[in-house]
Amino acid sequence: MPRRSVNPESPESAGPSGVRGILSPEGWPVFVLSTVSRLYLGVLLSLAGVALIPVLLGWQGSVVRSGSMEPHVSVGDVVLSTAFSDGDIVPVGGVVRFTPADPGGPHAGTTVLHRIVSENTDGSYTTAGDANAELDTAPLYREQIVGMARLLVPAVGLPGLWLGTGNIAALALWLAVTLLCLWAAVGGRARTGPEEDDGGPHPDGDGPDSDGGGQDPDGGDPPPSGTSVPARRRLPRIRRAAGRIARFGRRHETAGRVLGVVASLCALVLAGAAAFASAAFTSVTRNEGNLFAAAADWNPPTVTLANPGTTVKDTVTVSASAADAESGIRDVTIQYLAPGASAWTTLCTAAASPYACAWNTKAGADGTYSLRATATDKAGLATTSATVDTVVANSLLVTLSDPGEIVKGQTPLTANLFNKGTAVYAVRIEYSLAGAGKWNTLCANLLSPYNCTWATTAFANDYYDLRAVAVAGTTTTYSATLTDVLVDNTAPTVSMTDPGTPLAGTRTFTATAADADSGVAQVQLQYSPNGTTNWTTFCTVAVAPFSCRFDTTALANGSYAFRAIATDAAGTSTISTAVTARTVDNTVSSVSVEDPGAYLTGTVTLKAAANAPSGITSIRIQTAPSGTSTWTTRCTITGTPLTCPWNTTTVADGLYDMRAVLLDGAGRETTSATVTGRRVDNSPLRAADIQTVNAGATAGRLETGDAMNFTYTQQVNTATVSPGWTGTPLAVTVRLRDGNLLGLGNAADSLDVQRTGSSVNLGAVNLNQNYVKNRKTVTFNATMTAATVTVGGVPRTVVTVTLGTVASAASSIRTAGAAAAMVWTPLAAVTNAAGTACSTAPATETGTLDRDF
Repeated sequence: MPRRSVNPESPESAGPSGVRGILSPEGWPVFVLSTVSRLYLGVLLSLAGVALIPVLLGWQGSVVRSGSMEPHVSVGDVVLSTAFSDGDIVPVGGVVRFTPADPGGPHAGTTVLHRIVSENTDGSYTTAGDANAELDTAPLYREQIVGMARLLVPAVGLPGLWLGTGNIAALALWLAVTLLCLWAAVGGRARTGPEEDDGGPHPDGDGPDSDGGGQDPDGGDPPPSGTSVPARRRLPRIRRAAGRIARFGRRHETAGRVLGVVASLCALVLAGAAAFASAAFTSVTRNEGNLFAAAADWNPPTVTLANPGTTVKDTVTVSASAADAESGIRDVTIQYLAPGASAWTTLCTAAASPYACAWNTKAGADGTYSLRATATDKAGLATTSATVDTVVANSLLVTLSDPGEIVKGQTPLTANLFNKGTAVYAVRIEYSLAGAGKWNTLCANLLSPYNCTWATTAFANDYYDLRAVAVAGTTTTYSATLTDVLVDNTAPTVSMTDPGTPLAGTRTFTATAADADSGVAQVQLQYSPNGTTNWTTFCTVAVAPFSCRFDTTALANGSYAFRAIATDAAGTSTISTAVTARTVDNTVSSVSVEDPGAYLTGTVTLKAAANAPSGITSIRIQTAPSGTSTWTTRCTITGTPLTCPWNTTTVADGLYDMRAVLLDGAGRETTSATVTGRRVDNSPLRAADIQTVNAGATAGRLETGDAMNFTYTQQVNTATVSPGWTGTPLAVTVRLRDGNLLGLGNAADSLDVQRTGSSVNLGAVNLNQNYVKNRKTVTFNATMTAATVTVGGVPRTVVTVTLGTVASAASSIRTAGAAAAMVWTPLAAVTNAAGTACSTAPATETGTLDRDF
């Protein structure tokens, strides 16, 4: 059969599998699907490489499973971070990876990825998620930081996240789509390449193994066996053999690529799952629905309110200045607080500078008003200015200057008359025992400027009310009454406890002090070389017990005297009798163990103090069940610092004694005094946190609308909080007592919750500040509710007590002037669903130090 000559460059040579096949209608879908699939696989494998390669270089890769950093970091993203070393600077404004503050709690084994927004005065830091409207409540300390975020690889961790969380449906769908793309990428290439089926016709003959149907290429008979074939006749066979080899290689190359891609995908899933399991980022607050979309502005605006004048009347302009260098000012709200009011009234809200409004002072009663301005920036952060006081006097107004809550000796008083016109007034100042309403003249016939001196030494120590009275003809005008002014002319009592002799190393020094009227404000402990009057204060204590630790190695060896000075809230001081001739001798070895606290939970730090002229070889810190001599060494310290951790969960709950044993360089052992009765308490149900919400007019003052949240570590049986209670709103009474009534001191006022005819087992809260006047008790009507919140997958009960109206002694409420951390001591009467009693270990308020209420 004659052969047909085919030109490989002619159009006829391009079959369906060539360029003409791609351009054909049936070739386009295959080409597009193959191209898109290859692009998807390329991007996927590139992201996997970017995520995994830095890990080989020592970076830490972790998968994000919370939306708290949206929109910058999303669920399923892989964040690559470098280790945070001791020499690194904490990146305020940057994103860090850190361990939560509760390593033994529900977040154990996880880390958190949040932004550091500010540095606090105590050396801690405040953090927040970019998508969270609230700052994180727990402060961040340097030792919690484990890494600094460096690189974000989007979405590549989703397969591992699905595997780690058991979301098999999403993982199976992704694998199906990915394998489909893999098939399309490889299969599409085979279909669009040259047709190379061995069974098809070949340009050199009719079959892959024949030369023109058994003939030679020239049409003659095939050569006999053993006869050589000319080179030109062997060439087609060589070409066919080479084609077979190339086809075999391409097939195996395709299989190799498929296996490589599948292996990479498996590595991606497993690596993501491992990263998820070992360092999954988490967040207590989740704000997936948050509308924040722009980068957060973490610097609040500045705002200042201008003083409209000492006295005002008619209509006056009240103005404020505000600035924000980042997002700008959204608006400024100006408000006033009327005399005797508990809520602020808004004068105006200005959206553009000048931030000012007109105040018609005739719309309210005359008296002393407070003014403030609140600026809000476009990121939603707000700042409230300092308050400005002014007197509204549209008619005659009489005021009496406030002498303070506590007075003694010769106390100046001043009355003021505003808008008095041309009338001549006779002015006097009157007093009454607090609440009695029986007024007596203290100073009469005062002339302008209406000054008076109150000789309080002629009065018994007690509480008094004061007022000023102006009389013109038959018209008598009274000032507002100043209530509960305490007269205290009695000095406190104080004595120094004998510290013993000889004294060596760090010792505890103690004094006792008392004041029946205004209370003890502080006690100073002092030393002086014996026989001299060169007294030096070595510590100052503001709350009972009045004791402190002092390292006597700071003193030269010799004989010393020790004394205490107590000062009450009225400013009167008393000096104790000195304890003399106490020898300080640090030529001998000494050791002491620091008190770790009354309640020990989880891992606690044990500390010792020691001094040894021959050097410290080692210190053993030991514990024993209280009252026994079965001492167990918890750690042996051979260098500084003289501290070690003790995991209290390894021992049974109960009371333990502690001591330290020093081995000095001379081989001598010295045993410290014993710290007794420290309670180990690792109950699963305990107080977790105590927080307040300020909804009233003044920060630092208990008012209507303010609330307190008591959070437990687990869900509790609400009927054990109060009999028959289900968590629905319940009427209760909040009692606020001055710390002096409880022997705690002025700055340790206490709050508890009561219920008429029944009990409320929430325990007590030491507010650690002065919210009520001396030795006074204030009660509020209140409402108690319960809710369940889930933290780290663990449901917790939060009991919220919201203040209503003041039930008694409203005039005894005062504004606390400083930030403090509250301490909540719960009661064991509260149990969880299984009947486990709540630990009585106190819980200290977490978060940034602030003024409560």
